[in-house]
Amino acid sequence: MTTTPYLLTIAGHDPTGGAGLSADLATWRALGWRGASIVTSMTAQSSYGSQAVQAAEVGILRGSLRTLLADGEPAAVKIGMIGHAALAEEVAQFVEARQCPVVWDPQLASADAAEPWTKAHGGGLAMRLAKRADLITPNRTEASALLDLPVWDMGPPPATWVTAIRSRWLDVGAPHRAVVVKGGNAWGAHSTDWTITRNTVLPLVSRRLPRSAQGSGCVHASVSAARLAEGWSVLDAASEAQLRTHAGIDQAIAAGPGRPMTRTDARADSDDLPWQPLPGQSEEPFPDFARLSGQIGFYPVVPDVDWVLRLLEWGVCTIQLRIKEAEGAVLRMQIRAAVQAAREVPGTQLFINDHWREAIEVGAYGVHLGQDDVHTADLSALHAAGLRLGLSTHTPAEMARAHALRPSYIALGPVFPTTLKAMPYRPLGLERLSQWRQWLSPRYPVVAIGGISLDQMAAVRATGVSGAAVVSAVTQALNPRLAVREALHIWPACADEAVAQAMV
Repeated sequence: MTTTPYLLTIAGHDPTGGAGLSADLATWRALGWRGASIVTSMTAQSSYGSQAVQAAEVGILRGSLRTLLADGEPAAVKIGMIGHAALAEEVAQFVEARQCPVVWDPQLASADAAEPWTKAHGGGLAMRLAKRADLITPNRTEASALLDLPVWDMGPPPATWVTAIRSRWLDVGAPHRAVVVKGGNAWGAHSTDWTITRNTVLPLVSRRLPRSAQGSGCVHASVSAARLAEGWSVLDAASEAQLRTHAGIDQAIAAGPGRPMTRTDARADSDDLPWQPLPGQSEEPFPDFARLSGQIGFYPVVPDVDWVLRLLEWGVCTIQLRIKEAEGAVLRMQIRAAVQAAREVPGTQLFINDHWREAIEVGAYGVHLGQDDVHTADLSALHAAGLRLGLSTHTPAEMARAHALRPSYIALGPVFPTTLKAMPYRPLGLERLSQWRQWLSPRYPVVAIGGISLDQMAAVRATGVSGAAVVSAVTQALNPRLAVREALHIWPACADEAVAQAMV
């Protein structure tokens, strides 16, 4: 008999269900994971805050940890409130013997600022937990107490903070380890979480909400633990954690007349999506690129101008020209010819892949860029020229980077396995495509891309995306015109769908 993988929370019990292990288990249930729990402390609290804390007996905690392993190793461990030094010693020994990801969310104070367990995290025990954790998620007050540094309220973390975090917590162990210093209790129009690794300091910015909610830190750490267990990068895990936490606070549940509880199954959308500014960009997002003039729908990606001319003749209105072979004068001639032909067909939306300089030069409708291209393209020039911008994304962190640039549409993929080029990303599948589309809505039209055949197009459309980009389904079809005819019956691409049907 095989055992079901599980996630383990080692934390305190909140009788309101708004924080601690109750919030962890509810979060994992919403993510489709089975959770197990070890109680470190019992609390007496209500929506008004904590009144008393009683730490668990050390022998019970030790026995619980050992006994649980009879059901198999956890896929990840999340550590919250511990209680006192003896319990912290047991927890440290337990996680040091595990191979799975560990997330430590230091709990130094309850909602009412009582600090009955602060000393449990001090000194060598804190160092041991920190050095074993793959991800540490303190807010600024907690990090200040652990590092014995003054709290900072605005802007990037001071150099003293970065140096202290790296030297004390990140200079040992696996290279992917990180600290996310959360900014919910800081000041400013935005709430910025700072992800600090050995080599990078990256912001994730959200609009600041007018209220806080019990259990927000628990939800954040629990989402991170689940995604690390699935093999995600720390930055991808932190991006989804911030999105879900923001949505949970915004949709908080009133448990009583006091502080509300973070909703663990909140439905996030583009208002909750954090953005990651490019290096040198302020925390303010880029000005919005021009909106699309029509629907996207069926969206072929083709290698030369001859294909563009054929698709226009066959009634396709949204096209991407991706030229990989030509360069110099030949490249410019192809782009100019394609743009001119597209202008002559009302409602056409022609995007030029990568070659943004040539697109500006000929007054193209739009440009499509990959994640690497945004670092070298002159986005200000594209914006000033009025071109539409499409961006490729494959992970939550890439969605956050795209969101900082406010493009005209965002592409998600690969949806299915593709043989056209080597992809370091796992296919999304329809369920995740639908969920991520929701995260980007209503702000962005979403294009699905990657391995989509004509047989799959109806199912892709049912996820709610705005269009489906295809390559081999057209360019490698035995009868490309028939393939286009079938695709346009499934998903017309013109602003007026009747136009597309009439032209087939």
